[in-house]
Amino acid sequence: MKKSQPPLQVIYDGHCAICRASMSKIEQTFGKMVLPVDFRIVPAGEIHPELSEERCKAQMHVIEQGNVYGGAEAMVRILRMHRGLRLLVWLYYLPPLGWLAEGAYRLVARNRFRLSKWFGRDVPDCGDACSIHKKD
Repeated sequence: MKKSQPPLQVIYDGHCAICRASMSKIEQTFGKMVLPVDFRIVPAGEIHPELSEERCKAQMHVIEQGNVYGGAEAMVRILRMHRGLRLLVWLYYLPPLGWLAEGAYRLVARNRFRLSKWFGRDVPDCGDACSIHKKD
């Protein structure tokens, strides 16, 4: 008998409307296979010692078997649980596709609020939670 895996912890920014919508879709698709964790409610350091608030503001993370994955790699960890998306997951590991996916993820993450307005999504202003500010 196969031992069931614990759910993937998916760390997201609950102050960001796009992040909340993404998490909602992930929950809808994967149900009890994922455990959503809003780092605004549970401090990042309490979730995992490798996480900080700054890291969590920059991208979503997944904790799988004690390991932390962020950005596109986190999304791949989630998507590989879906039988119909395994080919897409496999492609991620082919250079340069993984690098391109990471770059695209960072670009979207940095501009998520602006992009939501461009696409006409009715997303309320989430303040600085939807932008990543560079330190001067």
